[in-house]
Amino acid sequence: MHYRTTLKIRFKPFSQKTHKISSQHKKYQPVMAVFLMLVLSLFFTGCSSVSALVGGRHKHDYAQNFERIQSYNFHPVSKTLKNNSDFQFISNSGVLLSIENAMAAKKLRKERNIEPEIWVNYYFTGEHTISVGELNELFNYNLGLAWDDKYGTGQGIANSHYQFSKDTLIIDFVSREGNRLIWRGSAPTSIAMGDSLQSKQKALKEAVKVILAPFPPENNFSSLKTPVFDE
Repeated sequence: MHYRTTLKIRFKPFSQKTHKISSQHKKYQPVMAVFLMLVLSLFFTGCSSVSALVGGRHKHDYAQNFERIQSYNFHPVSKTLKNNSDFQFISNSGVLLSIENAMAAKKLRKERNIEPEIWVNYYFTGEHTISVGELNELFNYNLGLAWDDKYGTGQGIANSHYQFSKDTLIIDFVSREGNRLIWRGSAPTSIAMGDSLQSKQKALKEAVKVILAPFPPENNFSSLKTPVFDE
């Protein structure tokens, strides 16, 4: 009997204290929720245009010896692209300078007076999507048997249905002869229409870094199971 009485005396104050703390916690829950929302909004505002830049997408021609490449230049723009509003936006956004800086860091020089070893093309999807096949047709690319296929069987050529999402930056490297696509990198930017020009430029600059970071790819053209040409 004495034990049960003692237990009641000790348990009751503890229960009251717990109830008091719980009530205080509930009282401050709305304040904590507002504070958390404010912190998250500030975080995502600062990262709004580059939040989707995780990795990027890269493909290349396994028959290409990338170690031989020393020079590049931007491919002359076709009339079709000149009239493309998304292409005009990307051309005036500082992307070309970002590409030049990234290429210079990789010891690749820009040729101005003579034809380079490779041409560089770029494209921005803007408010639209575009498939791999449509993009290749737009630039009139040729694909080698070892495109996206280390065995050189030509199976990679058939993978043309992949859709690039909206606001995706794409950078292509093309052989000087034959307009053969040898490397492609892409990254989404999450650019919003209401973003400032400075914010858009920053997002595109970060996209260029993500895209060109893994270039050049590991040279495994010599290990091809099927003999494929190498320029």
